[in-house]
Amino acid sequence: MRIALHTARRAARAGFTLIELLAAIMIIGILAAFLLPRIPEALDAAKVTACKANMGEIWKGMQIYKQSLDRAPSQSGAKFFAEIVAKDMLENTKATAKKMTCPGVETSALPGLQGKVETDWYKDLESIDGTYSSYAGRDCKNYPLRQFPGSGKEVLVADDNDPEMNHRHTTVALMADGSVNTWEIALLKESGVLGPDENHLIVGPDSPVEELRKLSLD
Repeated sequence: MRIALHTARRAARAGFTLIELLAAIMIIGILAAFLLPRIPEALDAAKVTACKANMGEIWKGMQIYKQSLDRAPSQSGAKFFAEIVAKDMLENTKATAKKMTCPGVETSALPGLQGKVETDWYKDLESIDGTYSSYAGRDCKNYPLRQFPGSGKEVLVADDNDPEMNHRHTTVALMADGSVNTWEIALLKESGVLGPDENHLIVGPDSPVEELRKLSLD
């Protein structure tokens, strides 16, 4: 009899009481309310990291270009970095093609890529313009590279931020010494480069950041 009673009590304790269940639901609700708003931030941070990795691959292609042709790419805008694929400095694969544009922007939003497989995106250099990538390239027509590799103050490639931010708070850029730089919206506001109500960093000749004026969206 005692064994049966003890077994019954253990079975009763095996489940949750109503109070325990309500407490668990409340805790889950609190955690969800705390974590859900941060999911977009986490996703954007991951895309910034991927964008920096893309810049590293572009730099690798430019080094191979320099070693092979004894000069840096001389085209402007998207053609500037697309040359490294069009001229087979990096193998023209699906993975390589995707690294020529920012992961913070859907490729379906880029008109130049529509109806093409990835290996055709940067195959024909003459057809490439600013609709083929969400990166802006060096404006070599107006700002030719005097030396390559060059200064860590000279920008080669960056998020184009056109018509909106590639990343919510960050602009990523590849510098002429191979380093990757970032500009943060919050810091630009603090320093007065952007106004308190501005949330968009322009890239190109009208940029409030001097280094980014040497880039072209075309």
